[in-house]
Amino acid sequence: MPKYSELLREDLIEFRKYQENIALKAVENNTLVVIPTALGKTIIAIIALSILIKDGGKCIFLAPTRPLVHQHATNIRKLLNLPENEIAEVTGEIKKSVRKDIYNSARVIVSTPQVIDNDSPLFEDIKDDVKVVVFDEAHRAIGNYSYVEVANFFSNSRIIATTASPGGDREKIDQIIKNLRIVDLEIRDENSPDVVDYIKGIDIEQVKIPIPPGVVEIIDLLKEMLDEMIKKLESFSLKVQGHSRKELIGLGDYIFSQIKSGNKYYYSAVRIRTYAILIDYLLEFAETQGVLPFYAYLEEMKKENGKAKHIVSDSRILLIEKKAEKLSEMELSLHTPKIPKIIEILKERWNQKSIVFCHYRITANILSDILKREGFSCEKFIGQSSRKDARGMSQKEQTSTLQLFREGAIKILIATQVGEEGLDVPAADTVIFYEPVASEVRSIQRRGRTGRFGKGKVYVLTMENTRDFSYYYSAGRKENKMKNILKDGNKKVQTTFDAFQ
Repeated sequence: MPKYSELLREDLIEFRKYQENIALKAVENNTLVVIPTALGKTIIAIIALSILIKDGGKCIFLAPTRPLVHQHATNIRKLLNLPENEIAEVTGEIKKSVRKDIYNSARVIVSTPQVIDNDSPLFEDIKDDVKVVVFDEAHRAIGNYSYVEVANFFSNSRIIATTASPGGDREKIDQIIKNLRIVDLEIRDENSPDVVDYIKGIDIEQVKIPIPPGVVEIIDLLKEMLDEMIKKLESFSLKVQGHSRKELIGLGDYIFSQIKSGNKYYYSAVRIRTYAILIDYLLEFAETQGVLPFYAYLEEMKKENGKAKHIVSDSRILLIEKKAEKLSEMELSLHTPKIPKIIEILKERWNQKSIVFCHYRITANILSDILKREGFSCEKFIGQSSRKDARGMSQKEQTSTLQLFREGAIKILIATQVGEEGLDVPAADTVIFYEPVASEVRSIQRRGRTGRFGKGKVYVLTMENTRDFSYYYSAGRKENKMKNILKDGNKKVQTTFDAFQ
């Protein structure tokens, strides 16, 4: 007699008590499951949905991207005793008339929220048949994201939401809980008593790297230019206190409201704000990426960004360009010091699987080329979008690359953000952050790619006296805040969160 449901192939699932406990609670109430990567969020959801639809009815299983939809559909087909045609993977590429027939016949529908939101009229007659809706990567359920509309439409269905991190902002967490109609929180971390046996541990090391003198000169010139733009914005009675790009972007609402009210004087503020944002991007590349990515980004800006003409014709940018070109001909440690540090780390861990996360695709391309020249077995793992001179990876290419990494044919992945969220990226022995990320969600997701089958090692490269340091500590503060918020949110929930070190 099946323990959970005759729909579930229990022989294929390793029994874990915490998964059972969470799944059974999710059957009873709308539940937000916050649990570290690799502890089986998908298994928990599949156990719960198998119980909820065992006597009939349908499940909608949502994920934010097509590759993740495909991954979930594959796992569901493997773990549920259902005919293949009753587990449907639905994307916008399927004709709408065909999608309607699929919704009527399928028991489990795996799709993106955008497709289901757009197709809500097709569900009017069968809405009551949808017993459960699963929201993977539930931290996205804010603002105008389609998760919100889908949850509203299927408000009478059981809702199961999963994430490794809902974020470090109380208002955002409250919004997720409200938007998804959450009743119960089920929270675990690496030290929770019922999961600790399945966590091998992660050793995190911050690697501080001095800025080479030549790069300091470039940074100082860019800061001088940015300060000039800030002073011009302040002449419009605009307050720019922190000089952050987020703050500059935030000025847009006020500036455009002034223009809308007839104050044409603010048209100049629009241009100055744009220039300030472009300079700040250049400054970020110089501070956090090094000269090679900076120089490539500058050349790309000159060719493709018409709004940058005023900036790139400035005599200081022309001087910076010459300095960068000259520096790039010297040894790496004199201009892009993070790359030789990565080479040093990877040589120490030569036979291990490693993932290097880069925020920018330009950096990933440069790093991949250099590592290959150094004799490392590596491949890029980037998103599907393509631009003029930068082709993305197709879903087939992504899947093939991950399989080669899983099999050990590739030892190193150079991954952009696509490798952080959701996709079944195989476990690595070592994870390297080319740069810290200010988002606690992304930081948790990056770290979660190691420490699954043995003790993992994480290196976070930080360039001294740059925004790297503020990003590093910002993510830590947000993560600690998130844990405290979640503990306050449900006093009955088992949590043993440690403070961020």
